[in-house]
Amino acid sequence: MRPHLKVVLLAGYCIFANWFVYAESDCEKQTFWNKPIRKGANIFNVLIFQKDIKAAKKYGVGFVRLALDRFPTKRRDFLIGDADEYKGLDKKDLATLKNVLKIFEKEGMPVVITMISLPGSRWKQLNNNKDDLKIWRDLKYQKQAARFWRDLAVELRNCPIVVGYNILNEPHPERLFNAKNCHVDKVNQPAVQQLLFRFYRLVVNAIRSVDKHTAIILDSSAYGDPNTFKYLQPLNDDRVLYSFHMYEPYEYTNHKLNDGKYSYPGVIDGKFWDKKALSEYMKSVATFQKTNKIPPTKILVGEFGCYRKTKGIVQYFCDLIQIFEENGWHLAFYSFREDSRDGMDYELGDKKLPWAYWKAFEKWRILNSLRKATFPQFAVLENALKSQRSNNAAKDCRQSNEIPK
Repeated sequence: MRPHLKVVLLAGYCIFANWFVYAESDCEKQTFWNKPIRKGANIFNVLIFQKDIKAAKKYGVGFVRLALDRFPTKRRDFLIGDADEYKGLDKKDLATLKNVLKIFEKEGMPVVITMISLPGSRWKQLNNNKDDLKIWRDLKYQKQAARFWRDLAVELRNCPIVVGYNILNEPHPERLFNAKNCHVDKVNQPAVQQLLFRFYRLVVNAIRSVDKHTAIILDSSAYGDPNTFKYLQPLNDDRVLYSFHMYEPYEYTNHKLNDGKYSYPGVIDGKFWDKKALSEYMKSVATFQKTNKIPPTKILVGEFGCYRKTKGIVQYFCDLIQIFEENGWHLAFYSFREDSRDGMDYELGDKKLPWAYWKAFEKWRILNSLRKATFPQFAVLENALKSQRSNNAAKDCRQSNEIPK
C-alpha cells in the first residue's frame, strides 16, 4: 500500500473513531437514567483523589453527585468568579474542573455536576453563615445563573462522563417569605413554586440552547423536601429529573438535635417512626408521578444520610433503601469519604476517632487504615450498591445487621 494512502486511511479511521466516541457519549447521556435503578454517592470535597474514586467504583457506586463549590480558587467563588456579579467562567477554575473530570473518566465513573452557589445565591457556609436570597428577589441574578449554566454546558456537553446538571442544591426560596421557618406548610407554596419554576424554566432553556442531551436535575424546594412535590410543576422536557433529599426525621439524623436521645425505629420528637412512617413522608413524590405520568426513572433521591453513630442507623438505611427500590427511584447516599467532617463517613464506623486521624486530617491526609467496609453503617450501603433492583433488599439488610462491629 502506498504511504500517502495509508495516511488517508488512518486519518479517516481517526475521524470515524472520534465520531463514534462522541456518538456513544451522546447515546450514554440520553439513556443513562433510563435504566433502573442508578445508585450513587455524594462527594462535596475540596480535593478529589483517584484512589477514592477507584474505591467507590469497587464498592459499586454507579455515579457521583459532585459539588464544585469547595474546590480551591483564587477568586471569591469557584468557577463563578463572584456570585455577586457573574461575568463569565473563570478560566483557571475551569481547567481545574476539567482535570478533576479526567480522574472520573479514567475510572469510568459517571458524574452529576451540582452547584451549591449560583449568582445571587452564594452558599451560606461561604457567606458568613447568612442566606443569600438575591436570586429570588432580582431577575438579574436569575439571568446571570442561566448564563452561567449555559456557559458551563458549552464546556461540558461533549464530556462523556458528565451525565447530569443539577442546577441548584437544596433551593429554599421559602426563606424569602418566612425567614425563620421554611416548613412546607408555613409559607405560601403556590407563590414559592411559581418563583422557583420561573427560574428553572429560564435555566433549562439556557442549557438546552447548547446541550440537548445531558439530563437536567431539579431539586424540590424547602431544601429538597419531598413534601413540596405536592406543588411541583413538571417541565416539558423528557430529560429532566426531579430530585428530593431525605433526612427525616431530622431530629433523628442530625447529631446535635439527637445527641443520643432517639433511636430508630421508635418515638422521635413525639411521633413513632418506622418504615411505614418514612414511606408516608415521601408519598407526595409517588402522587406527583401518578398525576403527571412521570416514570420512576425520572426521580432521583439526590441525598440521604444520617450521623454515623446514631442508634438504629442500619435499620434506618435498610428501610429507606427498600422504599427507594420499591418505587424504582435512583438514589445517592451522603456522603463518600467527606474531607471536612467525619459524621457521615460511614467507613469509619461508630467509634470516636483517634488523635492520629485528626493529625493527618490537618494535612489533608486521611488514615485509610481506619476505614472498613465491614462496619454495618457502610456495609448496608455497599450491599445496596451491589444489589440489583430487588427483592434482595431485605436479605441484604439482615446480612448487614449481622456483621460484627
